[in-house]
Amino acid sequence: MIAGGAPRTLLSLVVAVLGLVLTTGVPTALAAPAQTSSSSAVELALDATPRVVGPDSGDLTVTGRLTNRGPVPVRDLGIRAQRGVAVATDREVDRALTGAISPDPAAPAPPLTPVAGPLDPGDTVPVTLRVPLAALALPGPGVYPVVVEVNGTPGAGVPERVAAERFLLPVTGLPGGPTATPTTPTTVSLLYPLTDRPRRLPVPPGAPTLLADDSLAATLAPDGRLGGLVAALTRAAPLGSPAAAATCLAVDADLLETARDMSGGYQVSSPTGPRPGSGAAAAGQWLAAVRAAAVGRCVVALPYADADLLATSRGNMSDLTTAARTLGAARTAELLGVTPVPDTTVPAGGLLDERSLADLAGGGARALVVDGSTLTDGVPPGGVGRFAGSAGGGSPLAVATDPLVGQALAQSPGGADAATGGSTVADGALATQDALAVTALRALGRTPPSAPVVLAPPADWPVDATAATALLGGLSDLARRGLVTPVDLGTLVARAAADPATPDVALGPGDRAAVSDQSSAVLDRIRAVRDGQRDLLAASRQDRTGAPTPADYLQPLTGALLRSLSAAGRGDPALQRAAASDVAAQLATLRGLVRVVQPAGTYSLGSSDAPLLLTVENQLPVAVDVTVVLDQTPGVRASPVAVHQVPAFGSYQFQVALDVERSGQFTIDATAHTPGGEALGPTARLLLRSTAYGTITVWLTASAAVVLVILSSLRVALRVRAARRERRSRRRRRAGTPTDGSGPGPTTDDRTLQAR
Repeated sequence: MIAGGAPRTLLSLVVAVLGLVLTTGVPTALAAPAQTSSSSAVELALDATPRVVGPDSGDLTVTGRLTNRGPVPVRDLGIRAQRGVAVATDREVDRALTGAISPDPAAPAPPLTPVAGPLDPGDTVPVTLRVPLAALALPGPGVYPVVVEVNGTPGAGVPERVAAERFLLPVTGLPGGPTATPTTPTTVSLLYPLTDRPRRLPVPPGAPTLLADDSLAATLAPDGRLGGLVAALTRAAPLGSPAAAATCLAVDADLLETARDMSGGYQVSSPTGPRPGSGAAAAGQWLAAVRAAAVGRCVVALPYADADLLATSRGNMSDLTTAARTLGAARTAELLGVTPVPDTTVPAGGLLDERSLADLAGGGARALVVDGSTLTDGVPPGGVGRFAGSAGGGSPLAVATDPLVGQALAQSPGGADAATGGSTVADGALATQDALAVTALRALGRTPPSAPVVLAPPADWPVDATAATALLGGLSDLARRGLVTPVDLGTLVARAAADPATPDVALGPGDRAAVSDQSSAVLDRIRAVRDGQRDLLAASRQDRTGAPTPADYLQPLTGALLRSLSAAGRGDPALQRAAASDVAAQLATLRGLVRVVQPAGTYSLGSSDAPLLLTVENQLPVAVDVTVVLDQTPGVRASPVAVHQVPAFGSYQFQVALDVERSGQFTIDATAHTPGGEALGPTARLLLRSTAYGTITVWLTASAAVVLVILSSLRVALRVRAARRERRSRRRRRAGTPTDGSGPGPTTDDRTLQAR
């Protein structure tokens, strides 16, 4: 036992030593790119990366900034770039995007380039790294993961890696060599989102525009996120360029309307009350720039306010699903002066379930942009399929976005930044670099089949003008090198609609409804407000030709409902409840403008059936069909009141038939109602005094009179009969009296009767 154990012990020791040697030989930046020193908090933010490397490219140049957010200074700083093994499959790309990068033994580790001076706490220094492409020892075209590593000595510690960032580098050819050109270029299309979180709050008709905060003033400015996106579009994708041919603007009409109304002056909510906003000029300039950029380009309308169509379907509000699509398209066309891709919409995140698909199909949707990973068989070979046998009577097309490109665009790149916060505008530069790399990989034919690549950045795409310009420029570069063919979304939809060979697709079994995070209580609240709005709309009429229509003043309420269901509120029930409450309050305000006028004094009725005159006032700009409902009051019965139309900004006097059962004073509550039975304005309390007999009193009096007449008649009849009997009795006695007069003489009573 002992003799046999010694060799095994020695073997174990040798294996351990070899493992240690091999481990120490692997560059740490590639083995664990997302891990940095625990004793420092240095952030590396890369501003510019090489985008696409080709035969005509020079040195690899990376620029960025180092920031020390830790408590101790960091000295002896050095920076370098290393590459890993080329990725060839979706799984390898996914691992590279999450930081699991395999080193390439054939690539030597370059020396560190010194960074000037120590980095004190709170300081930021620019960094620039230039690496000859030959130093990377690239074996050929492909997509390579690259890690930019920063080493240093924190405080009194030892040298270690203090920061790192990684990105994917597309290489279409080696310096001095030919460009790798595929037999058939890959079709590429880009959705360019111009949207933001809804900020408008509901206000009464005619009131100034009110926003929840004033952050749009900075976002719409030329140096803001949305301002930068429009500037990059006009600069890097002018009409006629390959990038312009691939790009379709994905526009939210709610943002366009907000910018338009901001340009005319607006207010911002604050704890002390509304205050003037500061972004009127920036909003007007931004909207004008979008209008100019949209001319001659593909435009697709997002659901109004980027409404969560999963939530509208879950809440059994298919009418709001249709309204989100149609209102978004109509407002976009009106505000930009262009025609969006017909009957095409982009559900938030490209997510659908069977119920929302049925609602969209039944509402007339012709094409839907969906996340390719949600389809049963992934992205179809042609990039576009048709939902076979979808409920609702239609079969809309499914334009499938590339899931890996979507992952690249939506992620926050690994590195020191990942440990200190979420995605920032600076992170977007690396995200767009990764998206270009995945597009190049598809074009190089390393991940068959080579279906069209549809790039769909998230709605809140956190990029600045520099990153957006680089993405657009990179697409043009790939097109010039013959790797991709730019085709916009409208062309993709038109081709698929006309092609009888468009394949059938189906949604996978995933539970996308769970993504919504819209609570049942919130949906019930919004549905109740929606029902109240529909009731008021049904009761409203255009007052006269040229006057506002019911939709003119109630459509803003539909927009407010859709804003309360915006996908930007997913996962925040408190925000959603507050938005729903704001809409409910606005609906109550509108209803309150139609009311029974409170009388100044007391009503006096001179008879039991005298009518009660009530005035209903309408302060809405449309006529409203109204009836009046009186609460039940003991002693008074009110007949049903007929429906009458109350003119816009006018009044109507209703006559209410009453049946007063007794005299006295009564208190009656009266409320204006729609024909559907919903209450309108506040209740008016009426004081009623009656000096007339009620119907019961009259009936009793008449009955008593009849009884008195009967009793009097009976008494008279009895006396007449008694008198007749008496006369007959006297005649009989008179007939028995002797003729000689010998009988008794007449008594006193007899004499009295004779005298009578």
